[in-house]
Amino acid sequence: MKIDIRKYKPSDKPSIVRLMEKFGDYLVTIDQMKRTRRMPDYSEYFTNKMLEDVNKHTGIIYIAENEGRIVGFIAGMIPRQSQEESLETVPSKAGRITELFIDEQFRGQGIGKRLIEKMEEYFRQNGCDVSRVEVFEPNVKAHNFYQKLGYQDRSIDMLKNL
Repeated sequence: MKIDIRKYKPSDKPSIVRLMEKFGDYLVTIDQMKRTRRMPDYSEYFTNKMLEDVNKHTGIIYIAENEGRIVGFIAGMIPRQSQEESLETVPSKAGRITELFIDEQFRGQGIGKRLIEKMEEYFRQNGCDVSRVEVFEPNVKAHNFYQKLGYQDRSIDMLKNL
C-alpha cells in the first residue's frame, strides 16, 4: 500500500467531513462519562471551524491518501502567544496540532506518524520552537501514540459529574 501525504485542497472537503463524522462517533464510544455526543451538524461545523482556524492562524492541513481515497488528515496552526501566556510562560512560538484522524482500517501503519512529522516540519519551517497537541483523556491510544513521538503531558483538565 502506498500512502501519499499532500496539502489539503478544497475538493477534499467532503472526504474530511466524512472522516470528521467517524472521528466524532469514535469519541462518543470511548467517553466513559457519556458526556460526548455527535449531533447531525457536528462534522460540517467542526470541518468549517478547522478550515477557519487554519486560515486565521498561519495553519495547514495535510491529507493522507491511498489510491485516490483520503484515509486521514492532520490540521495545525500557529496562533500568536496571548498576553496571558506571555506573562506566565517563557516566550515561545508554538505550533498547535488541532486535529489528527486516521480511518480505522488504516491505523497502525505509520500514517499518523508521517502526518505528525510533516506537521512538525511545517512548524519548524515557520519558526516554531514547540509543538502542542490536546488529547481527550479517554483516548488512551492517541495519548500513548503522542508519548511515543516525544510529547509530554503539560496540563490536565478534570471533570466531575454533580
